[in-house]
Amino acid sequence: MGGLAVDARELGKWYVVNENRFRSTLSEKLGRMITAPLRRSADAERYTSPQAIWALRHVSFQIEPGKIMGVIGRNGSGKSTLLRILARITSPTEGSVMLRGRVGALLEVGTGFHPDLSGRENILLAGTMIGMTPREVRRREDEIIAFSEVEDFIDTPVKHYSSGMFMRLAFAVAAHLEAEIMLVDEVLAVGDEGFQRKCKAKIRETALAGRTVLFTSHEMDSVRSICHSCLLLDRGKVLRQGGVEECVAEYQRSLAAS
Repeated sequence: MGGLAVDARELGKWYVVNENRFRSTLSEKLGRMITAPLRRSADAERYTSPQAIWALRHVSFQIEPGKIMGVIGRNGSGKSTLLRILARITSPTEGSVMLRGRVGALLEVGTGFHPDLSGRENILLAGTMIGMTPREVRRREDEIIAFSEVEDFIDTPVKHYSSGMFMRLAFAVAAHLEAEIMLVDEVLAVGDEGFQRKCKAKIRETALAGRTVLFTSHEMDSVRSICHSCLLLDRGKVLRQGGVEECVAEYQRSLAAS
């Protein structure tokens, strides 16, 4: 237990859906009550009552330092919700998670970046957000900029970046700042093949340095090539966890059966 980097226990997260529908149709409901007094209440409520859905339920896993765990599953399986909980962007409805060390997250293009700040200023912002001092960030700045390949635009506000430039800088920041736990959501979906290879190599290097990585992707070759273990989610629940090949095979079987 003491040696774990991540220890998640019975995590669950639920959201209320149809809230806007509930609020925007109160007048409609009143109209129906006036014009159709014999309408069954159950039929009226069917259109206006908010509903709750579990995005995650009973999710438990552990990761040791220096390991890369893949998180796979269909769209809507709960992958991004899980990473958002680990990044402390949202709180779990139930369960608990222990994270040992600072967390660096690359969850979507632009997360944590301010569009009106330059690339250089956003590097400093991202570092201070995970608890690094400005001096610590400056020490890694040249390395981050070189890796990102956006040197010519580093002092330009990032709102003028293309999505590829944005992603390259965001990954470089997440990979080079001194966070013990790195969360990466579909980072290899953007960028050319050469940059994708560089990202994979950097993720492996990160693990060899003793840092922990959670990596989500629909690209199974990437999961196979860099992950030590795997967690397969389906409709918010753990369908399988453990070996990468076993989880990938189960995932591909579920896709073929649909």
